[in-house]
Amino acid sequence: CIEPGDPEWDIVAVNAAAGIIVGGKADEFAYGLELARESIENGEAYKKLKELVKFCGGSTARLEEFEEKYG
Repeated sequence: CIEPGDPEWDIVAVNAAAGIIVGGKADEFAYGLELARESIENGEAYKKLKELVKFCGGSTARLEEFEEKYG
C-alpha cells in the first residue's frame, strides 16, 4: 500500500489534481492538489472510482478484493 510522500502517491495526487482543475473545481494547481490530497486521504476519491466503474457497467469485484487485502 502506498503512503503520502511515496513517489507513487504523489503521482496519483498530481493526476487527480489535474482532473480537478479540468473539471472546474479549482483554478490553481496548488488548490487542486490540496483538494486531491484531501479526497484521497478521506476515501472520497476511492468512492468516486467505484461509482465510475459501476456507472460504466464494470465490476467492482477486483477493487473489493484489493480493499479486503489492503484495507
